[in-house]
Amino acid sequence: MNKKYLYIVKKIFLILLLIICLCSNKIIKLFNIFITKDNKCRQNEPNKYFFFENNQEDLEYCKNYGIMIYNYHERKIHLSNIGDYIQSLAALQFLPKNCKPYLIDRDFFQFYQGQKVKLILNGWHKLHDSNKYIPEQISPIFISYHLNSKTFLPSIYVDTLKKYSPIGCRDISTKKQFDKYGIKSYFSSCLTTTLDVDYSISPKIKRNNIIFIDYNFGDFIKADRFLYSLKAYNFKKTNIIHIHHSVNVNMTYIEKFKLAKTLLNKYARAKLIISTRIHGALPCLALKTPVIFINKKYDYKRFPGLYELLNTIGINYKNKFEIRVNINDKGFVFNSGKYLLYANKLKKKLQYI
Repeated sequence: MNKKYLYIVKKIFLILLLIICLCSNKIIKLFNIFITKDNKCRQNEPNKYFFFENNQEDLEYCKNYGIMIYNYHERKIHLSNIGDYIQSLAALQFLPKNCKPYLIDRDFFQFYQGQKVKLILNGWHKLHDSNKYIPEQISPIFISYHLNSKTFLPSIYVDTLKKYSPIGCRDISTKKQFDKYGIKSYFSSCLTTTLDVDYSISPKIKRNNIIFIDYNFGDFIKADRFLYSLKAYNFKKTNIIHIHHSVNVNMTYIEKFKLAKTLLNKYARAKLIISTRIHGALPCLALKTPVIFINKKYDYKRFPGLYELLNTIGINYKNKFEIRVNINDKGFVFNSGKYLLYANKLKKKLQYI
């Protein structure tokens, strides 16, 4: 009797498992619809829980401005890129002080139904069904804009770009893509190179730490050899702080913004930063923190135009290993000032938005 009972239970379990497998796609779609509806409701109200200071409860909402958050279109993503929130902090510098902007999700523009706002569209963007056009309530400012797209650009998107042109492109590859569609554009560099507006520190403050952003000794032997040759830093005896830019996707927007701000404050006080994240390296230019960007592969979509602004160890656009690092007479790394040409123009352009 027991064996018969177990046999029936197993049969029922297998049948249920088969039904779940067959219906999994429908379940995922229903889940996505639920999340999308929740996102739609969230974007219709101003931010009720802005971050940074403890005394902001009484601040008024910015009636005419928004700031980007990141809910991510791909539902299978388990990690968030804190670099996205660093991009939003860079944009936030140019909004009116002492107010709370509306939160607008980069990946779900079309669901925004709040009042009309100006929105700085900087950083990384990818087209999909939820953001291929911008509603009338959003007045976009395309600056330091990167488009990650392998497909043909839809006409409604091209028309929008032409309407708000010239478009400031974060990298030269995005500019070349827009050139093919007759969209007026220019290379603006990255908005994170202006982060000194809010995050610079006094030259009198002593810089103590060496920070590795998503890098460990042993990850790239050729890079390790060069780093060990920098005797002024004595890597073998120096305490190195390791930081990762991938964070749990379930962290709240408040937590992600606070973490991004904390990281910038740490980067501003470091004496050297080694980063495999370009969005970790570029802010260091603005913060006057010596930085070396390490890459094992050249990203032909994201790097052109930006790579030349940094000290680099890795594979260049010719697919060859190259070490290009500025070192002074005392053996310390220093950054090139090339970024200032673009950073100063960005500050001037966004000064009175």
